[in-house]
Amino acid sequence: MKQAVFFVCLLLFVFASNGFGQQPSQASVLPVSPTQSNDQLGAITGELGKISRSVDKLQGNWKSFFDSFSSNQGLRLSEKQQKLLLAFEVLNRSEQRLGNLQKIRLDLTEKQSTFRLQLSRVSDDLLPETIDRYVSTRGSLNAEQLRDIRRQALLKEKTELSNVLYQIQRDLDNANDEIRVTEQLLRTIRARLFPELEKELADL
Repeated sequence: MKQAVFFVCLLLFVFASNGFGQQPSQASVLPVSPTQSNDQLGAITGELGKISRSVDKLQGNWKSFFDSFSSNQGLRLSEKQQKLLLAFEVLNRSEQRLGNLQKIRLDLTEKQSTFRLQLSRVSDDLLPETIDRYVSTRGSLNAEQLRDIRRQALLKEKTELSNVLYQIQRDLDNANDEIRVTEQLLRTIRARLFPELEKELADL
């Protein structure tokens, strides 16, 4: 009886924790330089790696918990109950992982939109008539030299923005792949876990 009560209490705890931290906050997007974006993209890539490694530690952590709790409390869960609890923890971590990945995708999509706008502006500034208007407002005696300087600066900026957009697209593709894999994992876990949980609860 104590085992059954303990098992139900733990299940309720896991159910309650499943929804925690899954809703990503909407981050506002401010104009950033290509250098700042490269730093942010590196941090996002590192976060993806940490998320991927976190689930690998679950089984060892749960084994330590079961061994410690059993010795300290004198209660033991059946092997099936332990597997169910581990599956619920994997489900919980996977849902949190999905939420984090969706937040990363949102951040990347917003950054992509921001840099595309900047690239469009630079492309417009590179038009000959736009450069001519720029030179005419400067009143320089050497208009041709000023045109070349302006054109070279814009070309450099365009190259930097294009490189950043390429990296953002790569990270966005990786995030989308991770989301698809995680969603498939969640569907598989739910399809297998809930029928087993119903059987276990029916035997209490």
